[in-house]
Amino acid sequence: MSSDTGECADSTGEVVERETPSATDVDVSTLPLPPYPPNLGSPKLHVFRQMRDPRAFMFESMATHDVVRTHFVGMGDIVAVGHPEHLKRLLLTERDRFSKTDDFSIAFGEGLLTVEGEEWRQQRDVLQPLFVRDAVLGYADGMVEQMRRRVANWEDGQRVELQREMTDMTLDVLFATVLGRQLELDGDEAIREAAEHLHDWFLPTSWFLPDWVPTPARRRFTAAKRTLEREAGRLLDEKTAEGAPTDPSGADDLLSLLVGLRQAGVTDSGMLTDERLRDQMVTMIFAGHDTTTTTLSFAFYLLAHHPDVRERFHAEVDALDGPPTMEDVDDLAVTERVVTETLRLFPPVHTLPRLADETVAFDGYRVPAGTRVHAPLFRIQRDSRFFEAPDTFRPERWTPEFRQSLHNFAYAPFGGGPRICIGREFALLEAKLALATVGREYELYHLGDGDEEPTSFEMTTRMRQGEEFLVTER
Repeated sequence: MSSDTGECADSTGEVVERETPSATDVDVSTLPLPPYPPNLGSPKLHVFRQMRDPRAFMFESMATHDVVRTHFVGMGDIVAVGHPEHLKRLLLTERDRFSKTDDFSIAFGEGLLTVEGEEWRQQRDVLQPLFVRDAVLGYADGMVEQMRRRVANWEDGQRVELQREMTDMTLDVLFATVLGRQLELDGDEAIREAAEHLHDWFLPTSWFLPDWVPTPARRRFTAAKRTLEREAGRLLDEKTAEGAPTDPSGADDLLSLLVGLRQAGVTDSGMLTDERLRDQMVTMIFAGHDTTTTTLSFAFYLLAHHPDVRERFHAEVDALDGPPTMEDVDDLAVTERVVTETLRLFPPVHTLPRLADETVAFDGYRVPAGTRVHAPLFRIQRDSRFFEAPDTFRPERWTPEFRQSLHNFAYAPFGGGPRICIGREFALLEAKLALATVGREYELYHLGDGDEEPTSFEMTTRMRQGEEFLVTER
């Protein structure tokens, strides 16, 4: 769909006109509230249906409407908005009318992911140059070194739980490139376990309880965060004592560069204090490994069930002279489309939450100030109005012409607008290199039937625990 004309292609490819949702100029106070989905029964039961199957609840609740209201005990009403134009309003055109919910600030403190306003702008200005494509490409060889180090331990015929293996791999890469610390392949269990338990603050069983309730999951999260804060503090002390370089070309890892910037007095903001740097590191450990873990796990799952795509992918990586390098990245067109389509089908952030700071209107419905507004990316990116065969894995759909015709916010796995994920280039590079590195040496066969997508909806989309793959040498 074109974001300018309000046109979209139907299933035959013919362009048809349709109404594009937008804010109205009417008195918002006179508008009705969004409807509760009639197919979900009593609002009092919404919480139980959602906890039983979050994915089914998402699709069922928005089966016929782009704006619906659901009710959760302990949280009140939540409004879900499911059109790309709604997402554009949240992230770009009306972003000042919405703020982030407090979940992440409670969990991760004052890092870039959570702060707002001028503090966010200062942090972004300092960090952004470190994450542009040219800067990130400098990590390519180090990424591949960590990937090859891990897969060298795989054996032909081995069965692996892929989510666990990809988590270990992405943590290896993250610690080596961001923190300058090489994890032990079969050790550092306290760190690996702590990174895993950062999810526990957001488990569905805790969503609807007050923040002060010390559930077992929240206690695990708190212990995990302390473990990673101690590790980040120890590494910070080491870098400070060593004296880090201020020139990006002289820094081997991101933490060294941040310490160097602090020592050079590059910024007057408080973002480079020890406390803020620890917050940044814990946030990066969570966001920096989780996104790529999800992408790789589901990319290999999809390749396992689509042999025609897998054949094209292997032909491309086999044509490389050796393990992928920085110079090979732009030549991996098939691999890149596999990553793009995987992120469409399985966006790591399945739902983007915001809080309405004032009363607003969506499609003629009133959303009162203080209401949680959720934009389900998982549903938006599988909308048949924008994607033909939306549930089908088709990497070949991502032609330049298709990208040009698509609504800018119909595909937004990294968000959009000024606050688009700062680690986007890092995650995309890592995913492409990991697929190519593994794909040159192994085929991975899913030992499940593939009839039901093995998703687990926590704070992020993850592969269901226990999904095993067979490692086969090529």
